[in-house]
Amino acid sequence: MIAPLADLDQILVGCGAGGQVEAGLADQRLLFLVTAAVHGDVDAARVVMARMMPALVSKAGAHARAGRMDFDTAFTELIAAAWIVVTTYPVERRPAKVWINILLDSEQAVFGRPRLAHRRTVPMPFTLLADQANPLIFIGRDPLVELLDLLAAARRAGLASSNLQLLLDLGVHGLSPQEIAVRDRVTDRAVRMRRQRAIVELVTLLDLPSPHRMATRPRQAATPATRGDQVLAGAA
Repeated sequence: MIAPLADLDQILVGCGAGGQVEAGLADQRLLFLVTAAVHGDVDAARVVMARMMPALVSKAGAHARAGRMDFDTAFTELIAAAWIVVTTYPVERRPAKVWINILLDSEQAVFGRPRLAHRRTVPMPFTLLADQANPLIFIGRDPLVELLDLLAAARRAGLASSNLQLLLDLGVHGLSPQEIAVRDRVTDRAVRMRRQRAIVELVTLLDLPSPHRMATRPRQAATPATRGDQVLAGAA
């Protein structure tokens, strides 16, 4: 599926950028790259990130305009979250609509889960995660269960209780960094730094690809030119 595409621009178009390729084929190509990324192909992960970049810029702009976070911070947080989503994507369970799944999972990781998810899910108790001895097995798994599995595995591997609780608050309970900052009487920056340390410990313990190993090239998108209305409108 990828071999006929000669360069990065053709690959991005072939994976759905610009809407020039039939959606089903574009989705299959993106899934092929995501599968390679999950198996440790950093170059494939970077290509997927390049495909996601316009949408991440658009999302960062939307949240910045809503006053939830300044653009640079929102964009940086979304990049880090998207890298983790791409490199841990459950390819067998979610083989369709890959692009939108990555985008929504990344947004939820940074800004919390929507209220509907709060009404329809029951967070797993901290003690159960801490004491879990065997891998969790669920029927009808969803992204929340995937996250719980990941956190349970990290806890068994030795993830610090404070870091586990922070990741539970962010990913399961759906709290935003700002809400945690108010609750704990610290700054937003302090919460973001704690989250960064927690993620670093998690990916180290589980030997996952780290967002900090990415090349700095994607951050170039956060320039005045990319913040313009035309770019954001096009990214949508």
